[in-house]
Amino acid sequence: MSADLYGLDCDALRERLLASAPGGWPSLASAVDFAAEHHASQLRRGREEPFLNHLLRTALLLCETAEQRDPSVLCAGVLHDVVEDTPVTVDQVEDAFGPRVGDLVRALTHPDPAPGESHHERNLRWFEALRWEGRDVHIIKSADRLDNVRTMEGVFDAERRLTYLSETREALLPLTLASNTALYHALDAALAEEENR
Repeated sequence: MSADLYGLDCDALRERLLASAPGGWPSLASAVDFAAEHHASQLRRGREEPFLNHLLRTALLLCETAEQRDPSVLCAGVLHDVVEDTPVTVDQVEDAFGPRVGDLVRALTHPDPAPGESHHERNLRWFEALRWEGRDVHIIKSADRLDNVRTMEGVFDAERRLTYLSETREALLPLTLASNTALYHALDAALAEEENR
């Protein structure tokens, strides 16, 4: 049950992920090591926990809720923020983990805002572009958002929190529904819980 992920520390999350994921190439253990190295000093915004916990939970949600077993999808789940939040480039991801992981991480990386564009406007533009990126991108982004929604308390001010929930429900949830039913139900329930707080 994915709800019990939130009581686990980084080592326990890593152990659970590597025990439940399939072997094969690209190596999930190598992706975890890569993420741990490049996100080493980062903490979750508004939370006193290593940023790596979010990446490991995202991959575990892919395994346990969305029932994904493709090593490229799981590696991209662990690496989905590495280009956006560190100096790592998509080319470096591709060199280490292959072109498919590189393409997934590229698609999952937020674009820079256009001049005069708000954070929300940038996100809506990006979600529109995501519609054309394919099922695997939708599933990874949905697992990422599910973890973010489940851990959003204290992260955003009231206005940003409502905007985040609204853009998730309106722009991402339809993509989730078309891509993975179990993940859709989990994300819909998490959104409803937060909306009713």
